[in-house]
Amino acid sequence: MARRTVCSLCLSLILGILYQSSGQIWYFLALILLQFVAGAGLVKQKERGKRIFLARGICCLCLFGAGAAHMQTQQAVRIRLEKELSPGQEIIVQGKVSAKEEKNKQFIYYLKDVRVVAEGTVFPSYGILIYHSKGQYQPGNIIYVQGRYQPFQISRNEGNFNEKQYQQSRKWEFRVFSESISLIAANENRYLLFLKKVRQRIREVFVSSMSAEDAGVMANLTLGDKSLLDREIKELYQRAGISHILAISGLHVSLFGMGIFRLLKLMGCTQKLGTFFAMGTMISFGMLSGMEVSAQRALGMFLLLMAAQAGGYSYDSLTALSLAAMVQLWENPFLLANPAFLFSYSAVLGVSLAARIYKDAARERKQAKKERRECLGIVTKMAATIKETMFVSLCIQLFTLPLNMYFYYEISPYSVLVNGCILPFLGLLLFLGITGGVLGSFLPFGGAALLKPAGWMLGINRGLCQAFLRLPAAEYITGKPAAGWLAVYYSLLLLSLYLVWRCKERRWSAVAVIAMFCLILIRQHPRFEISVLDVGQGDGSFIQTESGECFFVDGGSSDVKKVGEYRILPFLKSRGVSSIKGWVVSHADEDHISGLKEALQQGFSVEYLILAKGMVRDGAMEELQELAGEAGCQLLYVTPGMRFGTKDTVFTVLWPQSLPQVSENMEKDRNAASLSVLLEHREFTGIFTGDIGSEQEQELLEEDVTARHEISSVDFYKAAHHGANGSNSQKFLETISPKMTLISCGEKNSYGHPGTEALERIKKTQSRIFCTMDKGQIRVIPGKEGIQVWTFLP
Repeated sequence: MARRTVCSLCLSLILGILYQSSGQIWYFLALILLQFVAGAGLVKQKERGKRIFLARGICCLCLFGAGAAHMQTQQAVRIRLEKELSPGQEIIVQGKVSAKEEKNKQFIYYLKDVRVVAEGTVFPSYGILIYHSKGQYQPGNIIYVQGRYQPFQISRNEGNFNEKQYQQSRKWEFRVFSESISLIAANENRYLLFLKKVRQRIREVFVSSMSAEDAGVMANLTLGDKSLLDREIKELYQRAGISHILAISGLHVSLFGMGIFRLLKLMGCTQKLGTFFAMGTMISFGMLSGMEVSAQRALGMFLLLMAAQAGGYSYDSLTALSLAAMVQLWENPFLLANPAFLFSYSAVLGVSLAARIYKDAARERKQAKKERRECLGIVTKMAATIKETMFVSLCIQLFTLPLNMYFYYEISPYSVLVNGCILPFLGLLLFLGITGGVLGSFLPFGGAALLKPAGWMLGINRGLCQAFLRLPAAEYITGKPAAGWLAVYYSLLLLSLYLVWRCKERRWSAVAVIAMFCLILIRQHPRFEISVLDVGQGDGSFIQTESGECFFVDGGSSDVKKVGEYRILPFLKSRGVSSIKGWVVSHADEDHISGLKEALQQGFSVEYLILAKGMVRDGAMEELQELAGEAGCQLLYVTPGMRFGTKDTVFTVLWPQSLPQVSENMEKDRNAASLSVLLEHREFTGIFTGDIGSEQEQELLEEDVTARHEISSVDFYKAAHHGANGSNSQKFLETISPKMTLISCGEKNSYGHPGTEALERIKKTQSRIFCTMDKGQIRVIPGKEGIQVWTFLP
């Protein structure tokens, strides 16, 4: 680090941006520590070294301040605009179309250099998305749009995808649903339109010459086109730990760029002419592939490499990586929250730093075997290449593993092996893909001939991923680590690299690596809690016990599509939950079981499905029972008075009566026959009553089992039927006298939940009221100092 001034400057800029965005003084202290660590060697170099140390320290401090000031300026533009606009407000927008995309029978225009007019005031904006029914406008056009402002969605539960944070990390501020669009200037970029046509033509070659699955992967691999990529294939690659190959990265750029450069050299071109042509070709390739974050990084490093070669300078990958990061972060400091940016730079850092250090440490051993290696056969050399690839894969995994845990909450223990099997042949796959695509544009038969083996290779890749995922412990759910955990992990990783590189202490390095992996296995001691998730218009409550066993009550929604995939399962994985001991189903309405069905279909482990003997037996219930059987989930039928749970956390069934005691009305009314349970954890008590009405509440109070259990003055009450007026009767509320009432319902739902009358009745009991449509996920944690209530939204 003492010799890498550019790296120090880059880290200073990053720390300045983080300091401004978080307000944490730790980032400034980290800057001071960085200067002492980086300058330790310089201070020993007498007077000259001290001057260099001082000069570099001043430069780093200036970059830190510049990063903080730049971030503050960028934030101010965003904050001012968000304060002035409200959802659904009519606004006028003018900007330049930078890209166009067709999605779900709608066209999305990506506007840059934007001016927003709201209430007669003009505001600058970085970029916005325009949704329109027609696609006649092209990149380069300047358009005038009238429409309604709509912010991006925020996450409402732990672990859920935050669309707003993701889009704004790419400097897309909000979306506008257009009512009218006018063309102001047709400043079309003809070269970009030409590249777009080339991309479309190659895409058509893939579609016509390959299967739908293979065409989607190949279009993504070579063109950066995600529109054809099958969702199941994307998830398969992600689960197997090879999703990084789908991003346009350094491998693509080095393969195409260096391939063109070497071809030109063989044809007799001069060094400078070959360099110039290769650089121009790769810039065109970047424009063709959409200039994603990873492509920008790879292209920047390639241009520096070619410029260094042309000028007769040495090339240092860490310096080039730092320069590329500084350029990208100055253009968009919000990229530090972008997963693609973090994964791209972490992977390259892993290759550049870890691979170099370990290779230096093993150089003596390799030198001793140099003469014998020259005589090796081709098979042995291939084995050595694969070994080297697996080593590089390990370095990448070490640096990106915490990011996988932070963003996806699970890792694949076999990802190093999968990458070791696939990466050595990825260059050949890319060559066949791009060559076949280009050749097929002129000679369809020739293109199909090259794409055929490419399809075989993709099939082998799928088979390898599926085979490894069938192995024991192929997917390990880690949960989302805290920021402090990430700091400790990366500190241990850098320490292990330093011990090998400088101190040649491989034993202590191994200890540091073992400590890193122990961190992955360490879990926080579980404590009892109830989390009522925001599932929109529906229900879903998570209960964790002190023994680590977890239960769930209901889990569905009538207005959030794929609520299991997008809200319930991400929440569970972010909490490190890999299995549910018992899933209580109050009744079979979709707003109570749609997410549960998705979880069963996706193979999430549910040991017991808990159903009432007296609940309505109809098609919906039969479908759920069938899904449970296919998933290997046991069915537990309960009646009033039955108990289940753990030693300290016990559920007692209160309702409904079992057949044939149920009334004729309850045989058909799912809501009336909702499974209702009393939850007891030491001194804490809570009640879940599904969607029962006031009539059933009265009958429940008269049940023998209710009389045997003290349900007056309960601590927690999950409001019946989403807080409907027809439930939550005054007598029932006065009897249970809840200290807190939690209501699960969706924003602007068509049912009017929670009902005004029901709210008034709850308020009369002096109960604290929390609603998911206002607060998002609500967590209840009993403790020695009372009951703590935490809400996801302020």
